[in-house]
Amino acid sequence: MSVVEKDASRVPLGERLAWSPEQAAQVYSLDVRGLRVAIDQGDVETFRPPNRFGKPGKRRVSRDAMDRWIRQMEE
Repeated sequence: MSVVEKDASRVPLGERLAWSPEQAAQVYSLDVRGLRVAIDQGDVETFRPPNRFGKPGKRRVSRDAMDRWIRQMEE
């Protein structure tokens, strides 16, 4: 059984500047496992914004990083 996170943001998913890998896969209609492989191989840049305790938070993918990766894949 998977855990479903409730998204508290009021900004529509497609208009955000960064997403979790799962959300990015949903926005770009990609397989999340394939996106994770690309992230693990270093093909897609990620960042970890600080959480409320000042420690690195969950991994995020920016819109720019996804667009660069998609352009690179099209070449």
